[in-house]
Amino acid sequence: MEVAPAPIRCYDRGMALPPPAPPPLARLALTATLVHFTFDSAGRLFTATTPPYLLLPFMSDLFRDMLGLLGVNAISAVTCAINGLIAAVFATAFFELPSRRLKLGLLLLTVWLLTGSSMFALYLSAPWPVALGSLAFGVPRAAALAWVLDRIMGPATR
Repeated sequence: MEVAPAPIRCYDRGMALPPPAPPPLARLALTATLVHFTFDSAGRLFTATTPPYLLLPFMSDLFRDMLGLLGVNAISAVTCAINGLIAAVFATAFFELPSRRLKLGLLLLTVWLLTGSSMFALYLSAPWPVALGSLAFGVPRAAALAWVLDRIMGPATR
């Protein structure tokens, strides 16, 4: 009777281990959503730090009435979930990069500034101090997101 040969291992002790995989996207997205929601909640304490998508008093009547039906909490929850997923996808894409925390933070800040500036240019009629404060509050948000996501992902592989 012939015995089947033992399976050949792809990685034995003399070979390098496979690179670690990034954390699950759902875990990163949920964490980023919670960070976004924390900043939304803190930012709503002052008009000048309120995120652009929650500045309903400065929107046109059409948008204010339409979004007012949902309420600011629902708008915040949905927007935070979308922004959290976007941050998680970027973090996963940067998984193997060196100094990814800085790169991720700058990318998230750029996205915040572009989308927020677009909202102020197209939909909002807020005074400039409110607009600047709202956009500037994206700096600590992006830094916190990059720090938290970087900590979850562990050390970079390169």
